Amino acid sequence: MTSDDLAARKAALRQELSAKRKAIAPELLDERGLKIQSRFLATHYYHRARVIALYAPFRGEVPTRDILIAAIADGKIICYPLSHVRGRVLSFRSITSESELEPGRLGVREPTLPSELVPVDQIDLFVVPGLGFTQNGKRLGRGGGYYDATLEASSPHSRRVGLGFNEQVVDWVPTETTDIDMDLVVTESAIYRGLARDSDYNLNPNHS
Repeated sequence: MTSDDLAARKAALRQELSAKRKAIAPELLDERGLKIQSRFLATHYYHRARVIALYAPFRGEVPTRDILIAAIADGKIICYPLSHVRGRVLSFRSITSESELEPGRLGVREPTLPSELVPVDQIDLFVVPGLGFTQNGKRLGRGGGYYDATLEASSPHSRRVGLGFNEQVVDWVPTETTDIDMDLVVTESAIYRGLARDSDYNLNPNHS
């Protein structure tokens, strides 16, 4: 398959999956989102992580508010990506309250208070949005490549979990060598094992 063919297939699948996600009624999105978050919070990846990178949902992505509230109560460090990036690797800043998130220049909520950035190599667990996933952990994003570049730059001890609705799980996703797989994919009805590596965060030499 040529690079043009691959790009065309990705574009077609993005359009198809975007339409499916938009078709989910707002009340169902919240109800099903609660189930996804509950499943995620029961994983050993969450329980063993100290520093977690969350995302603020945008355009029908799986909600993450319950994860934020639980993680703060559990004493974890929670950080969110910033819209101002250098290159393709995202920058992250921690928060201690949902009130510290406000819409950024792209319309996505992000931390607003000035504080030190959280180095990517200190993040234990990345909670990742996506348009599509496969049961073995392949992911289709919006096409910017920011999460793939960020995950590539992260610690080898970090783990990544994709959150999606049932409709977003497909049999096949066109991928390239730069596309990064998920360890788990969590939906409202199942947890799919991708890479499913052990959560050996305590071995991360970048932890202070």
